[in-house]
Amino acid sequence: MAEQRQSRKDESVAQFLLLCLRGRWDPTALERARALSVRNDLVWDALRQVAYVGGVAPLLYHIVRGQDLLPPLVEENLRLVYYDHVGRNLRLLHKLEDVVGHLTAEGVPVILLKGAALAQTVYRNAVRPMVDLDLLVRQEDVPTALRVPSVLGYEPAHAEHRAGYLSTYKNEIMLVEPGEVKAPIEIHWSLFGPLYYQHAVPMDWFWQTALPVRIGDASAWMLGPEAQVLHLCGHMPLQHSGEGELRLLWLHDVAEVIAFYQEQIDWDQVLARARAYDLVLPVQQILTRVGHEWHAPIPPAVLERLRALRPSRDEERVFARLTSAHRSAQRFWVDLASMPGWGPRLRFAWCIFFPSAGYMQRCYRIPHRFLVPLYYPYRWFLGLRDTLRWRDHTPTGPFPGRAA
Repeated sequence: MAEQRQSRKDESVAQFLLLCLRGRWDPTALERARALSVRNDLVWDALRQVAYVGGVAPLLYHIVRGQDLLPPLVEENLRLVYYDHVGRNLRLLHKLEDVVGHLTAEGVPVILLKGAALAQTVYRNAVRPMVDLDLLVRQEDVPTALRVPSVLGYEPAHAEHRAGYLSTYKNEIMLVEPGEVKAPIEIHWSLFGPLYYQHAVPMDWFWQTALPVRIGDASAWMLGPEAQVLHLCGHMPLQHSGEGELRLLWLHDVAEVIAFYQEQIDWDQVLARARAYDLVLPVQQILTRVGHEWHAPIPPAVLERLRALRPSRDEERVFARLTSAHRSAQRFWVDLASMPGWGPRLRFAWCIFFPSAGYMQRCYRIPHRFLVPLYYPYRWFLGLRDTLRWRDHTPTGPFPGRAA
């Protein structure tokens, strides 16, 4: 009985929070939230904790302040979080303006991704929390794009396995700077990390449909509505699988984009590109959820068509492996199988199994260089352990490769 009561309380908290967040585009949701707020089974400390962990505490305060929906002490605590995030966001946006301005001066066009794009456009204010600044550049512009932040004091956050590893096998490089306000920059040249999707999702269409946006005095671009929906839906399961429940903020982003652009979204284009880019499963998963739970204004006919879409066999197999429990093992084998031929696969495996001594020292905090060889077997053991665990949770059958 105690577990059932706790479950009902947790459900009430989740329902109340979702109703409040939906209030940004659905005023009737706030009235339903008000009816819940007078009940005795709402645990306000639990609500506050869920909002913090989900990354939506500033949004929650922005929506409900002055509405008499929360106890005064809870609203005051959220107010402090709100102003802390707004202050940080304004500092990050100032840094973003500086970086984008320098990149533009060097002839590098930039598409702002996720929070960097959404905070001042879709959300119409600086209330959308940001942790880092995600920028998309064309692959040929990556060397210049990496050189510009170094002038501003940024440096790579992680050591490379070997020289050229990140630019060859990854889709982004993180740069960090010293200082009180950390504002990591992630330079992307592809939207999704797995090599399979780096090949499956060409960037030309995303650049062709991008919209202009201004950050202070700097000019940049952001993804168009259809591209925004595809990226946000794909980002969650493909980049953050195995991390437990998806963050409320990420789901709210999708619902917010749909509510903001609802009259402009070309749903035929969304569904066609999802099929063409092997993104059917993540788009089905996320849009069905935000349509059902968040009541995002997705036309019912679109949801019907979405449910009827069938992913390719390659997508089914790749998605099953990328969303299984053990991320490191799954990602290695997915990337390995996605390469065209044994030559590239052997070079990739060499980088993974025999990274440079400098990488080993930094990764495993090895005090002396002469101890590095002893740590390679330890690295292999960890990889083998993860692989054996992963194989117990993944389907059998041939694995697809995809030519570049």
